[in-house]
Amino acid sequence: MPLRLDLANYDSCPQYNQWLDEQYTERSGPLEILSYQPRPSFVLYSLSQDTYQAAFADFQLQWQEQLKQSVFEDFPSPIAHYFYRFEKGYENDLQRLLLLRDTWEATIDVLHAFAVSECSFLRLTLPSPMKLSHLLTDSVAQRLWNLEHILNYARSNNVVLGALQIIPFAILDTMRNLNRSRNALSHGAAQSELQAQAWIGECYEDVVDILDALRALSGVEIVRYLGQVDGTTLRCEVFRGHGFTRTIRNVQLSTAQVAASQRYFHQGQMLACFNGTIFGVRPFIHYREDSSGHTTKLCMFRKTWGGDDVSKRRIEHVVVGDSSSYEEDRQVFKIELDQLRGLFGSGAD
Repeated sequence: MPLRLDLANYDSCPQYNQWLDEQYTERSGPLEILSYQPRPSFVLYSLSQDTYQAAFADFQLQWQEQLKQSVFEDFPSPIAHYFYRFEKGYENDLQRLLLLRDTWEATIDVLHAFAVSECSFLRLTLPSPMKLSHLLTDSVAQRLWNLEHILNYARSNNVVLGALQIIPFAILDTMRNLNRSRNALSHGAAQSELQAQAWIGECYEDVVDILDALRALSGVEIVRYLGQVDGTTLRCEVFRGHGFTRTIRNVQLSTAQVAASQRYFHQGQMLACFNGTIFGVRPFIHYREDSSGHTTKLCMFRKTWGGDDVSKRRIEHVVVGDSSSYEEDRQVFKIELDQLRGLFGSGAD
C-alpha cells in the first residue's frame, strides 16, 4: 500500500476501504437501508470526499505500525534485525542511514537466496543469458536482474514457484528505482547528519512500500537443520524476527515433504520453508556459532574468491548484525554449487 497513494478513485486503495468498513461496523454495526447493505466506505466516498480523504492519514499510520510489527516479529531475521535497528536501535542519523541500506540489501539477499535455491530444488534449467557467475555475484543490481529473469521464466512457462507468491511482479520497478538511489548513496556517502536525514527522506517511503508488497515474507522461515526426532519430525533452529535469542523447535512434515526434501537433511544445512515446501539455501545463507556455542549468527553470501585456482577458491559471507565477514573454502559448498551448475546444464566441477 504505497505511502504516497492518490485517492482519485474509489478503488485506488482497497485496504483503506476495508479499514473504513471495519471502523464503521465496529462502532455502529452493519449499515442497512431497507434491507440493502451498502459499503460504508463507498457511501463516505460518494457523499463526503473531504472526510474520505482526511481519514486516510489515520489509516496510513495504523497500517504502517502493523507492517513494522510484522517485519520485526515475523520476517526472516536478516531483514527484521536491520529494520528493527533502523526504527529503534540507532544512535544517530548517519548510523540510521546505514541500517536502512542494510535493510534493503538484506531484503534482496533473502529474496535472491529463496528464488535461486527454489529453482535448484525443482531442478529447473534456466535460460540464456543467465549463467552461474550471475548467481555468485556481489552486485545487488545483478541479483535484482536474476530475480526478474527467474520470475519471468516461471510466469512464461507456468512453473509453480513460491517466489512468485512472495514477490509481486509489479514491485520490481520500484525495487530497481530504489537500488539506483542506493547506488548513489554507496558512491557518495553522506558526510553529515543533515545529508543522512535527506537520504533517509528520499529512500524511506520506497523501502516501506517494498516491505509492504513483500508481506508474504512473513510466511518464509529460515531454519538450521539440527536432526530428526523421527522420520517426519525435524529438529531445527529458527531464524525469525529481529532478536538473536536461540529458538529451537520441532518441524512436522508429511511423508511427501520428507521424500521431496530428504537430500537437504544433514548437519550444517540451512533450509527455507514456505507453504509446505522445504529446500536448502546454502551457500547463499549460512551460519556461524559463537565460541561458547550459545548464539548462532546468520551469514549472507557476499562474493567468491580465487577464480580458476582451485586451491585458492573461497566464498565470503557477511555476518548479520556484525560489521564482520569471513571466508570458507569453496569445497565446503561443493554439493550446492554442483546443484547450481545443474541449472545451466553443467555437470559437477
